[in-house]
Amino acid sequence: MFFQRLKFQSLLLTVIITLAFLCAIPFQSVKAENVDPSMEDMTEEKPYPGSLPPQELSAKVFYQVMLAEVAGQRNRLNLAVNTYLELARSTKDPRVSQRATEVALFAQNAKSALEASKLWAEQDPESDRARQTVTGLLVGEGKLSEARPYLDKMFAKSGMQVGNLFMNLHSLLGRQTDKAAVLEVVSALAKPYNTVPEAYYAVALAAMDANQNDLAKTALQQAEKNRPGWEPAALLQAQMLQAGKNPQALVLFYRSFLEKYPKSQDVRLMYARLLVDEKAYDSAREQFEILLKNAPGNPEMSLAVGLLSMELKDFPKAELHMKNVLAFGYREPDTARYYLGQIREEQQDWAGAIQWYSKVEKGDQYVPARLRVAAMLAKQKRLKEARDLIHDLPAETPQQKVLLIQADAQLLNDNKDYQGAYDALTMGLEKVPDSVDLLYDRAMVADKLNRFKLLEADLRKIIALKPDHAHALNALGYSLADRTDRFSEAYELIQKAIVLLPDDPFIMDSLGWVQFRLNKLQESEKTLRKAFSRQPDPEIAAHLAEVIFKQGRTEEAAKFLKLNLEAHPESEVLRSAIEQFHP
Repeated sequence: MFFQRLKFQSLLLTVIITLAFLCAIPFQSVKAENVDPSMEDMTEEKPYPGSLPPQELSAKVFYQVMLAEVAGQRNRLNLAVNTYLELARSTKDPRVSQRATEVALFAQNAKSALEASKLWAEQDPESDRARQTVTGLLVGEGKLSEARPYLDKMFAKSGMQVGNLFMNLHSLLGRQTDKAAVLEVVSALAKPYNTVPEAYYAVALAAMDANQNDLAKTALQQAEKNRPGWEPAALLQAQMLQAGKNPQALVLFYRSFLEKYPKSQDVRLMYARLLVDEKAYDSAREQFEILLKNAPGNPEMSLAVGLLSMELKDFPKAELHMKNVLAFGYREPDTARYYLGQIREEQQDWAGAIQWYSKVEKGDQYVPARLRVAAMLAKQKRLKEARDLIHDLPAETPQQKVLLIQADAQLLNDNKDYQGAYDALTMGLEKVPDSVDLLYDRAMVADKLNRFKLLEADLRKIIALKPDHAHALNALGYSLADRTDRFSEAYELIQKAIVLLPDDPFIMDSLGWVQFRLNKLQESEKTLRKAFSRQPDPEIAAHLAEVIFKQGRTEEAAKFLKLNLEAHPESEVLRSAIEQFHP
């Protein structure tokens, strides 16, 4: 703000400014001795073109200027605004009107700022800044019809910059609630510029906001006719198609456009992102590779191709592109190093993975990289070394402290040292006693230790701390159904969980299981089939097989278990189910 720059620094400077404009001397020619150099920009305003109204150095005018400046210096902004506005009316001097506008804006007095800016624009009709100010204030008040003449003149004077004005028009008018009125104004402004594609682009945007999609489409077609292959128009058309929630139509549009204009980088990038969203990773990678070919040495494109190659399990290509990310000077090299560690880890190259993870030096990836190193050390039976690494990691926040405690316990859990994991979580809870995450992890370990009372106590504490913790409600409900005869209580808990997460297949599995325990076999089978269709998990499969078996369909249960064991040969749950049923 202007006031923030001037800060009403000194009475001496005020006198100099007053004398300068009262004597019609351009501000930049006035120099003050012993004035702070940082304030010299005050005397370097652009001179006004043409003649300025002569000002008599009367006592009244001098007093008004001094009063306004001193009032501003003492933070009596209303007095400063009113005094400058009165002076602007009487002197008809654009410099005074400009000052009045700036003071009113600083005071957040929109009404006075609008009046002062109108005076300024009237007194200096060639001032772009005056015109822009009054236009912005009128638009802010929703007075589009009053703003229209100023906009007309602004566009008429813009010359070669008229396209930029149209491209920025939406940022000026887009917040207006009367979208139809905005469309009317934009259409009128665009009418004289029927060869300017940006004019049609502005009309299309306004038409979309006004739900006039046919008009928007027509405008974009005209923009394309005026400038074939113009990417902003193509991207806006794609945005319209995306709003229609028809991915196939959007894909066809991108393909057609890129066949005509294969060097369109922005459109191709949006197409590639769409393919990623649709999980068409092969096709997405192909598009990113074309982008990379058209812009060699681009680290972001190399990163995208590398990530897609990781998703496709093409690890050699993924590693090649991640190394290129580093070679091309990516702004976050530790991110690429972390992914290189993941690539080696996926291939079970523990030494190579540890080498890359260890090169991550700072940032968000630092702790996760060290935790991955610890996990791999544990896989190599170097558990003490792994735990020492975790214990040495810094924990700057309670969240980081919890994360490290969980990681330490997980190492023990993975090594089937359930008591050790339980003890580690218990020690952690002494430091962070109300950590929902640590309580939940300890409850799950207590389950493996067959310590049901401890499991129930921790889950009930979680529910007391966070009544909408769906997973705690589900875990407690499932445990009650599986280990006790408190089926009604279990059912009530699981129903609460499923209200919170209605599409969670594991909560559906719990519901199906408690229905089974309540001997509602048909309901149970229906629920478990729905859960299995969403997540073909071995435990869900075992529950469903048991329900089928209980209904006397022995061969069907046996076949179902066999198929799932083929898909999950390592599953102990499925093997146990086969041994239990002996179908």
